[in-house]
Amino acid sequence: MATAGAAITYLGVAWALRLQGLAALVILVDFRWWLPLILAAGQAVSFTWRRRHWRDMTDVVFDRTEGLRQADYLRRLAVRPDAAKELQVFGLGDWLVERYRASFLATMQPVWQERRTGGPVALGVTLLLLVLEGAALLVVVRAGTDATIGLGAAVVYAQAVLAVGALGRYDMDHLRLEDGLRSLEVLRALEHAVPEAVKGLAGRLPATGLPERVIRFEGVMFRYPGRDTDVFDGLDLDIIAGQSLAIVGTNGAGKTTLVKLLARLYDVGGGRITVDGTDLRDIEPAAWQQRVAAIFQDFAHYPVSVHDNIAFGALSCADDRAAVESAALRAGALDFVTALPKGWDTVLDRQFTDGADLSGGEWQRVALARALFAVSAGAGVLVLDEPTASLDVRAETGLYDRFLDVTRGVTTIVVSHRFSTVRRAQRIVVLERGRVVEDGSHDELVRAGGRYAAMYALQASRFAEAGDGRG
Repeated sequence: MATAGAAITYLGVAWALRLQGLAALVILVDFRWWLPLILAAGQAVSFTWRRRHWRDMTDVVFDRTEGLRQADYLRRLAVRPDAAKELQVFGLGDWLVERYRASFLATMQPVWQERRTGGPVALGVTLLLLVLEGAALLVVVRAGTDATIGLGAAVVYAQAVLAVGALGRYDMDHLRLEDGLRSLEVLRALEHAVPEAVKGLAGRLPATGLPERVIRFEGVMFRYPGRDTDVFDGLDLDIIAGQSLAIVGTNGAGKTTLVKLLARLYDVGGGRITVDGTDLRDIEPAAWQQRVAAIFQDFAHYPVSVHDNIAFGALSCADDRAAVESAALRAGALDFVTALPKGWDTVLDRQFTDGADLSGGEWQRVALARALFAVSAGAGVLVLDEPTASLDVRAETGLYDRFLDVTRGVTTIVVSHRFSTVRRAQRIVVLERGRVVEDGSHDELVRAGGRYAAMYALQASRFAEAGDGRG
């Protein structure tokens, strides 16, 4: 579907054609007043049918969007470099081709059927227009041969007869124009439906220096749009500024959702989040997000230079190469960066000349360097959501130990399943069903013998068994 912005381009094309056709009709009125009436009627019939036929075709395609997406996914999967190895090893090439062929044909058959159904009508409309235009040209030619009009006038009137055809034209540009106007209506509806805070009309207070004391979740309620269950139903939690906090819990407990709310990727459905006593919704969103350096488990792999991949953490300081290198050093990324084909200018994508790809652990260090660069540029909250999932236990422990040193004084929130990481945090909270059920240091929670102690003992026993197996 065309966008509302693109509709402006198609609107210009459509009106240019209409003005051309109308000008031709005006010229023909001077020749025979009844001739433009007949031609206009024929073009109106042509336009109406063509518009209906194009719209019917489009509706058939839209009804099969899911099938077309599946076919397109299979096609892209067959040519993507990251899947090439497994496709080769498992011999999936022929299977993918056949699945793509079957999916595409099954989806397009109704479209082709609609095209065939409209064929006879299209032929009839075309013949009607040919007859009308031929008759009109014949009238002009006879007037010229009878010396009723001069040769120059006959040429002008003949060209006008042909130019009237612009009124009956309906093609892809017209279809995109209508789709663009539909998109504009949707955008207008969304403009009225989107909350004030999302549009940036609320929240004007500055975020400079925040947080200084505490970030507080007060009776927070939240559920994702389209879901019928709450993630949080009265969450209370204090995050002390300048301390390291680890959040643990089973899958679905709300750990990542808590981080998203803190970064204001979503707004709470009830209750509130305050920063030093100020409701987060009253703080200017972009300014607050510049104070939060967040790295999620599914962080982005940007196909740009390694320097830019790190500097994206704080674009305002992107030209500070020394700070970028310092962040890479603290994240343990400097050694492999300097070994890349073009060093800091190496594009991290093999599709580019002299480009390179990184291992999962190397990509994770780049992402962590991006967060550290943001902290060095002024971010006051560092959020690490499963930050070291691609690293082994020793590498993770070493990396987190460095983090404790380089982020001292920064409000650090770590979400992790590995207790070798979370045990070093100054404070640990356990989430269960959207609520804090345990809160304390590692030693305190282990002595309490609750959920944290049970999860820690279970994971420690698995590592012990793995160690015995290696011995």
